[in-house]
Amino acid sequence: MPVYGHEGHEGHEGHEGHEGHEGHEGHEGHEGGGGSSALSAALGSARDGTVGYWNGLPSRASRVEGRSTWEAVKSLGTGPRRAVMDQAIQSLYDVSFEHSDITNSSGTVAFQGAPLVTLQRPRMKVIEEKQLGFLRAAADLRYDRLSEIRVQTGNVQSFFASVSYMSSAATKWQLALTQAVFRLCTHVEMPVKLGFDVPRPITLAYQVQPIIQTPGHGAWPSGHATESFAAATLLSRLCHDHSKPLDPTELLAKQTPFYRQAERIAINRTVAGVHYPTDSMAGAVLGVTMAEALVNLLDERDETTARSFNGRNYEGDFNLALMSDQIADPTGAITETKIKIDPSVVPDWLRTMWAKALKEG
Repeated sequence: MPVYGHEGHEGHEGHEGHEGHEGHEGHEGHEGGGGSSALSAALGSARDGTVGYWNGLPSRASRVEGRSTWEAVKSLGTGPRRAVMDQAIQSLYDVSFEHSDITNSSGTVAFQGAPLVTLQRPRMKVIEEKQLGFLRAAADLRYDRLSEIRVQTGNVQSFFASVSYMSSAATKWQLALTQAVFRLCTHVEMPVKLGFDVPRPITLAYQVQPIIQTPGHGAWPSGHATESFAAATLLSRLCHDHSKPLDPTELLAKQTPFYRQAERIAINRTVAGVHYPTDSMAGAVLGVTMAEALVNLLDERDETTARSFNGRNYEGDFNLALMSDQIADPTGAITETKIKIDPSVVPDWLRTMWAKALKEG
């Protein structure tokens, strides 16, 4: 059952579909409700025939009184639980812009009020003269990547489930948190895309001819890159060594399996003809940094890494090696600093969910 989309609302192929792997948290039974008018009539008739006399007083002891918030969260239906998780997680992030005109705009994603990700919009001259050429070269891979590209319009989670075991029964809380991170990314990336309003490749050249429907929103940063690199960062913490702090910069340089999968998903969007490489670089910076901040908060650490990406003059392609080079170079387009965070704001039930998810890995 499709329950929530990522940038796969970018086309008509499986809108809101990426949570379909083994029905992750989808249809969790009929939950005793819904159904046809015939069912309602039958239930009413059955009650009339079985209840007998009732004086209106309780006939069973409540199991709600005195339970913990974690027990209450566990008992929530899928939709309400997602709403509670989204409020707790998404409220940590804010988006703002500073620009006198759209061509020279700078956007910031804040975490607990402190600047976490700063992005500088690419110049159109760079996109037109340097970035479109990468789409022309990447188009040669279209037939090799077509099946991946089509599935990834609405489902990126299954590609990470091919790297590390995921099951709606055995890794329930890892899945719940991964899906919450996908929703977080959509919550942040859409206003960021709107603020930068970078045109899609098809609007600049008739010859692009994408092999999937071009999404109906701006190109920069790539939502697929944002979400896949955020998922890779979260899962790197949940599924790898828990004895030391998460260090995405090191894992990116090592090109670990989760990040290789994220890289391929992002590059496929250029192959498909709907994104420039600079979109993926910006999205990767955004996704890694947002997820790292959340992981560090849930790990009860008091600082996290803030990053900036100056896309104004970035002319290059996108892959893990190039991203790592930009981070390592003091004059590169990606810079890193540390900011303070306050883990005391994490609700007790979310701390417990995080602890459960860590044990599932």
